[in-house]
Amino acid sequence: MPSRTMTTYMAAAVLVRAMDAGATVGVVLLCSASQMSSPLRTAGLLGAALTAPHVLGFVTAPLLDHSRDPRRVIGAAAATFASMLAAATTALATAPLGVVFLLCLIAGGSGPLLTGGLSSLVDGRRADKQARRSRALDALTYGLAGAAAPAFIAVLATLVSPRGALLALCGLGLLGAGLVMHLPSTRQVKGRSERTRHASWGAENHHDPTSPALSGLRSGLSAIWRDRRLRQVAILTWLGAFVVAAALLAGMSLGERNATGHGGWIAAAFGSGGLVGGLLLAVHPVRADPARGMMMWVGGLVPVLTAGALLGTSLPPLLATFTTLGLVVAPQTMLSLAARGEYAPAGTQGTVFVTVAGTKVAFASAGTAAAGLTAGLPPTQVLAALGALTLGAVTVAGLAGGRSR
Repeated sequence: MPSRTMTTYMAAAVLVRAMDAGATVGVVLLCSASQMSSPLRTAGLLGAALTAPHVLGFVTAPLLDHSRDPRRVIGAAAATFASMLAAATTALATAPLGVVFLLCLIAGGSGPLLTGGLSSLVDGRRADKQARRSRALDALTYGLAGAAAPAFIAVLATLVSPRGALLALCGLGLLGAGLVMHLPSTRQVKGRSERTRHASWGAENHHDPTSPALSGLRSGLSAIWRDRRLRQVAILTWLGAFVVAAALLAGMSLGERNATGHGGWIAAAFGSGGLVGGLLLAVHPVRADPARGMMMWVGGLVPVLTAGALLGTSLPPLLATFTTLGLVVAPQTMLSLAARGEYAPAGTQGTVFVTVAGTKVAFASAGTAAAGLTAGLPPTQVLAALGALTLGAVTVAGLAGGRSR
């Protein structure tokens, strides 16, 4: 794998994914600083407009599988997100709220192409060490973007203004869009992706003559559900996202009960664990079959959540618990990406990547909402319940994986 090309990919991925990850934080800060009635309600509405369209990623996903150059689709999506977010940032407090909401909705509709869609450009149809390392590096960009974007927004909002911070974030997204166009080009021929350059940058070129190209448009969910292994990994990915998002909110609540501001330390510990896990995986990629590996690592959430339920009354054990949680989640991200690349039927790789990514966001949002609805319960009980739910998720995924296609 040419290191220069992978470096370009990682830079592009971090920039466009940071724009996606930091947009909601920036909108919340901008609404809070604006002279408007009900700033929090407005922030929640616009934040929902940025995140909710991820669920509909399967609508735009076929563009990748049927485009002669998927880079252009990703680049256009990043440019659309940046321009619409910049327009919404400029229009807030001056234009009608409905206009700003529509601009955020259009921006959010491009989000799935910046996550799963961009990951589909990494060539990884095989399970060799080189392809798995590429997936690990790709997974690392999610953690880097998720950690850097809020910090970038917070610092610039303090030094300049929330509006200036959001516009700068849009500029980074446009830079990322330009870098995407500098990646090795791909074209779609009869439903199968072929490199137009001889050098492969994610893994060695590999064409499987036994995999027939799929004709016509297939639904992402249909493609996932027809494959036993994809179905198993998808269930674990979605339910794992639900559990982790709910656990993080419960952990932050426990931190705040210790002292004001400690909830932020819990989130930082989780993010740090994820980054360390991503770096370790980049050096030593997981070689296990993605379906089996996901069963093991999602199952690994159970003892971590149980420890949080038992030891969550003081801050040091709580920080250790959520650092470990981040470490355990990191392999799940890599294995989920690997499964989509290795198991997706020919001609549907882009659709599968984007569909899983979009629905994962939906399940994470549902997990956060569910944890919020349990605000009257002790957070330790919520963590214990999530541990039990994780056992159920692993069992359901095992049953789904055990059935024939």
